[in-house]
Amino acid sequence: MLKNLSIRKRIVVMLAVVYIVSIAVAVTGGGYILLKDVEREAQEKTDLFAAVMSSSARYLHNVIRPKAEELVPEDAYFPESGVGVLMLTETARYIQDIYPEYIFRFASPNPLNDDNLSNQFEDKIITKMEEGEIQEWKGFTEREGVSYYSVAKPLVAGSDCISCHDIPEVAHPEQVEKYGTRSGYGYLEGDVVGARFIYVPVETITNQAYQRIMYFSIGFSIFFLIVLFAVDRFIVTSIVRPIEHIVSVAEKISRGNLDAEFEVNTRDEIRSLADAFERMKVSMSKAMDILRQ
Repeated sequence: MLKNLSIRKRIVVMLAVVYIVSIAVAVTGGGYILLKDVEREAQEKTDLFAAVMSSSARYLHNVIRPKAEELVPEDAYFPESGVGVLMLTETARYIQDIYPEYIFRFASPNPLNDDNLSNQFEDKIITKMEEGEIQEWKGFTEREGVSYYSVAKPLVAGSDCISCHDIPEVAHPEQVEKYGTRSGYGYLEGDVVGARFIYVPVETITNQAYQRIMYFSIGFSIFFLIVLFAVDRFIVTSIVRPIEHIVSVAEKISRGNLDAEFEVNTRDEIRSLADAFERMKVSMSKAMDILRQ
């Protein structure tokens, strides 16, 4: 097919093929890299959120709880002073007032508070943790139609959890009155009773990644068009027009106009071709003079 095209069109077609292949490779490779960047950025945000929660838990354990044990009577029901899950849940709610798209929750198949009941996805992760298959889970998931990057870490029952989660009979009466006896009991020290889940939405990050790909594609296309225009101008001035001139002069000579000159201003192969035609014209002129004699 290319044999039937002019030199100019052949080069344009070849450059177009190069553009299509290069843009496909660039977009595919760039898309993979940018999606990895989405995962990295989402993980950084998740780790930051987790660090805030872990720091709050340490502050509760090291500062607030010892002081509360001194000030709060033993028979008083004040879980906010010592229950880490409750404090972190409330802390997360304050954070969500500023970043409502973020989700932090303690999920359990056997929660004291029904709000912490794990869903099907969370149940699978918690079961794997219970069976020792995984120590932590990270990955992409969907929740109510929204894509999230999520991190889950096991919630292990400690010795300080047993007083509230052993059996209803030994729990504080106000706790039993508030939450009932249907769920949240039977914990054993060392058991994985749930997991801490952090969900960070990736839609905004993904959209930014796609925008980068789009901007790169547009910039690359503009750059290629500029290069294509420059190459086309070079081909026209350095190759096409000199060849057209040689063809025009050859046609004049073929009609008997031996005064036409093969004038080419370049010093390349086109000039060599023009010189060869000029020598052929001189030879033809001498041959015709001999024939006339």
